[in-house]
Amino acid sequence: MSTSHPAETDADAESDSSRESFTGQGLPRVEDHRILTGEAEYIHDITPENCLHMALVRSMHAHADIVSIDTEEAEAHPDCELVLTAEDIKSEYNPMPTGVGRIATGEDGEPAALPEWALADEKVRFVGEPVVAVVASDRYAAEDIADLVDVEYEAMDAVADGMAAREDEVVLHESVGSNVVDNERLEFGDPDAAFEDADHVVEGEYTWGRISGVPLETAGAVATYDEESDSFDIDCNIQLHTLVDNMIYETLGYEADDVRVNVPADVGGSYGTKIGIHRYCCLTSMASQQLERPVKFEEDRLENLQGGDMHSSDREYQMRMAVDDDGTMRGLDVWFVDDFGAYPRYPINQVLKPLSVLTNSYEIDDVTYEYDLVLTNKTSQTAYRGFGVDPHIYALEMIVDEAARTLDMDPTEFRRRNLIRPEQMPYTLPSKNLYDSGDYPATLDRIEEIIADERDGGLLDPDVVAAKREEGKYRGVQPSVIIEPGASGSDWTDRQRTDKEDLADRSRDEVEELPEHLRAEIREDGSIHAFLATDSSGQGHQTLVSQLLADELEVLPSDIEVGYLDSVDAPTEYGSAASRMAVMLSGATVGVAERLLANVEELAADHWDVSTDDVTYHDGTVDRLGGDGSLSLAEIAELDAETNAAGERRTRVSYNYDHPATDLEEFDEALTQKFPVYPTAAFGANAPIVEVDVNTGSVEILTFHTVRDCGTMLNPMIVEGQAHGGIAQGIGAALLEEFGYEEDGQPQAITLFDYLLPSIENVPEIEMEHTETPSPFTETGAKGVGEGGMIDAPASIATSINAALDPLSVEEPASQIPVAPDHLRKKLRESEQ
Repeated sequence: MSTSHPAETDADAESDSSRESFTGQGLPRVEDHRILTGEAEYIHDITPENCLHMALVRSMHAHADIVSIDTEEAEAHPDCELVLTAEDIKSEYNPMPTGVGRIATGEDGEPAALPEWALADEKVRFVGEPVVAVVASDRYAAEDIADLVDVEYEAMDAVADGMAAREDEVVLHESVGSNVVDNERLEFGDPDAAFEDADHVVEGEYTWGRISGVPLETAGAVATYDEESDSFDIDCNIQLHTLVDNMIYETLGYEADDVRVNVPADVGGSYGTKIGIHRYCCLTSMASQQLERPVKFEEDRLENLQGGDMHSSDREYQMRMAVDDDGTMRGLDVWFVDDFGAYPRYPINQVLKPLSVLTNSYEIDDVTYEYDLVLTNKTSQTAYRGFGVDPHIYALEMIVDEAARTLDMDPTEFRRRNLIRPEQMPYTLPSKNLYDSGDYPATLDRIEEIIADERDGGLLDPDVVAAKREEGKYRGVQPSVIIEPGASGSDWTDRQRTDKEDLADRSRDEVEELPEHLRAEIREDGSIHAFLATDSSGQGHQTLVSQLLADELEVLPSDIEVGYLDSVDAPTEYGSAASRMAVMLSGATVGVAERLLANVEELAADHWDVSTDDVTYHDGTVDRLGGDGSLSLAEIAELDAETNAAGERRTRVSYNYDHPATDLEEFDEALTQKFPVYPTAAFGANAPIVEVDVNTGSVEILTFHTVRDCGTMLNPMIVEGQAHGGIAQGIGAALLEEFGYEEDGQPQAITLFDYLLPSIENVPEIEMEHTETPSPFTETGAKGVGEGGMIDAPASIATSINAALDPLSVEEPASQIPVAPDHLRKKLRESEQ
């Protein structure tokens, strides 16, 4: 339960005064009524007339040659409508675009191709990889028919460990000749000098296990091919449907306007993972084209967990930190292997986004950052909430803990001495991204005050702590300040597909950023209809736009309806990702409202044949100054319809809100060099109080204290919902979740009995406070907040576990995420020897 900014209900406010600002209040989400009353329509509710259903034959081998595929018995089944293999789709369609443009060179020294077809071609490379698609009258029949397909495999040795895969003893793609398909080493400042001159060099190795979002609604697609127009209509719950639709139409071999991708208003969660479901969209489209009937595919839970193309980061870190005796952080050296699974799927930049928070909240000028992107016989990676920042922050906070121990310094004091100060804002990181605003030391001070109260008769009262230790239960907490980068730019995302030599001479004019698009129109009854160009998976975009537009137009939120555009009607844009939408949508809403109001006043002035200086707008009405006339929005819409053709209506406007970094010189170097640009930096301090049972290795979070700042809070209810959900996911990552694999590539977690998600049993009371430090870079002062909690909770929980076990002198007890009981017990046994 939050301790501040309670979720206020504004139904009364709405009726009492249309002039009261709705922005900044906890307006109930307009989406929730239809969700909670069962009226929401998900992709699983969409079944067109005459629709067929698809099932997939998936590989049970992690690595094997496909010797033969016998479909005769399946095709003979009376309910079978179609069987597709790689040979079938290769003759008419294209491989799916890959995430890297310069794969490691092949034998001839030239960049090697690494095609990924929607169905396995000649060999399989992970358990769960689709091999054959079967279409039948219903899903039950399709599943039965899929069982009749006989695939003969010749099993091969597999590699399921990223570090081992670097040795290339087992190579996944012979055409490439190596499992290391990308590497980059970046140096900022003079790290060699920093490490040579420092009093100490501290080293540590840390593991971040493979986790993911596991949305309540699994992936699904319904495709309909229209022979007359030679085009496709696809309903699916993909994320970023206007940005990654190229993965679909390029695979099908069509132009963008020929493939209409539509996402329902309600999607049961994504957390980034549904960016990678284009395979299903392509296969259902191919089948629909072959059969000239709608074809539907719904992923079941086993498919989602095992081979649903939804796993996320899987990293091994080697960190070094150079420190002086006085507690000054001198240099940082980050090296890691990211296990990408069988294919370098788009998008792959989870290894780059950490550059936007390279040194977290600390002032460190000299840094080395290097990664190996490695392929293994696991399902391919896709995006997940935090997009690779969460493992980086975790590993960094671990080496900070280790450095404090080396210096025999209080870890909190060590952190405090190196925090970026408010007078340094905007602060430029070595990797050229900027932190916009914030007082990090004050935030650390506040969380320490809260912890001090816990030490005085609370959970950390010395008498209570001592009594618990008698039971073998060790309590502890370690405050830390964490940054959440927000509102990503887009230009940097193809850095790994760009020739690095070209970047040296790249000019600012070559940078291409994507704005956020919004449309609005006044209807005949005077109500407002806005259209989002991006999809939503539960973030509350409709609520956000309605409350901001209500303020700008001085009407009630209930006078505003917010809908969505499909991929053909909407311009290509970045969309809903990267803690981006509150910043971008609020900017677009202000812009579209200003444009609409200007047009309304012009229409009224033209009607009265006066200057726009002689009219004024307020509360949904335009008045003629010094006269008797007034026009409502409904009357303005009627005037517009009478005087303008449909395509020229001035009560229909659109607006593109440019990315905040676009016109700021401070970001020039980052933009031209294609370094990650995140112009907002939400921040906060966490202090989860943990209790470790040294007899079992289990960890209980007794309470989670957090102080958070996301700039202007547009809707505190949504902000808190995002933070609570993110922290819950962070707890799962820290203590429970992991897609483990056997050495031969067999997945260990393919049901929710094996893949442990946090529940009410694991998520404690979250004591949350807020401060507001508006961003100077954004239209409304808002900062991105959609990934907080997942980004910062795992690191904070790990450092608190370190603190709890500090009396036992256990060497880096939280060196592996998740901090599972067996891992902790092993550490404890080693410390006892």
